[in-house]
Amino acid sequence: MGFPGAGEKGNVDDPNSESTYKAIRTHMNTVAGNEALVLDAATRYEHFDVFGLNPGLIKTDIRANLFGGNGTLRHRFFETVIGWMTPSAETYASRIVPLLGAAELEGRSGALFNKKGTAIRPSNGFDDGFVGRWMTASEQLVAKAVTL
Repeated sequence: MGFPGAGEKGNVDDPNSESTYKAIRTHMNTVAGNEALVLDAATRYEHFDVFGLNPGLIKTDIRANLFGGNGTLRHRFFETVIGWMTPSAETYASRIVPLLGAAELEGRSGALFNKKGTAIRPSNGFDDGFVGRWMTASEQLVAKAVTL
């Protein structure tokens, strides 16, 4: 999950935001990395179907750290506004759960879906070479963490 198909390529040269950390920029690196993982797995694992989900914004507590902690006035304000303009987690789930169990998905590994369960295209530029660069960068991060 993330925002595949949203046009975010991230910074493949600094996927862990080690040179500069900014909350939104770092989050968008994760978004781009997630899209790369789906597209790579779709070709790498031929007997395993994977799909990318782009729920968009949904009212949850996931942004608590960004807005000063769960239950703070700022957090409650932003989540309330988000709740006015976006589907609830329950609405999103009611759209996506039937999709993920659909027999028509068999053999369509790598498909990406928006918050309404409609198929969307991968982001521009996510060709095999770019996806490969993301995978190499990800593998280097894992290797670095494992050797610590």
